[in-house]
Amino acid sequence: MTSFGFARVVNSAFMNELKECNSQLWEDVNTLGSYTQEPFCADWIEQEAGSLLRRLRDELSTQFRLEETFGFVAGPSLHQDRNVSKAMDQHLGIVLMCVALSEQLDDLEYCGMLSSETLGIWNQMKRLYETIMEHEALERRLAAAAWAPILPETREVIST
Repeated sequence: MTSFGFARVVNSAFMNELKECNSQLWEDVNTLGSYTQEPFCADWIEQEAGSLLRRLRDELSTQFRLEETFGFVAGPSLHQDRNVSKAMDQHLGIVLMCVALSEQLDDLEYCGMLSSETLGIWNQMKRLYETIMEHEALERRLAAAAWAPILPETREVIST
């Protein structure tokens, strides 16, 4: 008798749908990316970064909760792909990174010390953006791998 267990697998159709329908999150992620790729601007950190980080904190929490509910579903399997586990673990890490950075910025602003710490905040925002992009690349590879048995042309995406 063959025994089966259950493990989380990628429901790529739902995963892609969830990503496509959350335009505000991706707009804010793109804003984060554009400001962390441009030359450092203390004024932007002091005037705009706090509200962006608060929005991202909420948007990422909602997005990841939806992905964990509908994008990673229980399926018959003897083991869970380590990259699925990694992607799901990254959700918590990214949200915690965003929350901590948002709170740090708010505390510095409240204490009147933000202007002396803007470069440090900017560097942390840069790290947050890079972490989000690495995570999204992993999820794209996982979604492509889910299609690989059906669509052979997706094998090329998985290997990159």
